[in-house]
Amino acid sequence: MKKREYMDRIQNHDMASFTPLVFSTNGGMGREATAFYRRLADLLTRKKETSYSNNIAFIRCTISFSLLRSSVMCIRGSRSISHRVPDSSITLGVMESGLKQ
Repeated sequence: MKKREYMDRIQNHDMASFTPLVFSTNGGMGREATAFYRRLADLLTRKKETSYSNNIAFIRCTISFSLLRSSVMCIRGSRSISHRVPDSSITLGVMESGLKQ
């Protein structure tokens, strides 16, 4: 019910789509989250001309750490006034993570 209401509003007002990213506490993803990851990795593969496996690993790692960071901030609170966003270069992320190309 809630998703349908959001979807109607977003499609009619913003001319966009709504995809809730649902995750379980043990790392599982909902069907739409999995489809979102695949679609985003496919688009990055075409745009950046990098491998699909590196892109999907980069996306999973980036979103996982973002979720972890936000949950830790909710539990303990922020210790700084501002937060520096790291460089989101896929090549740099792959090199730093130790993934093989």
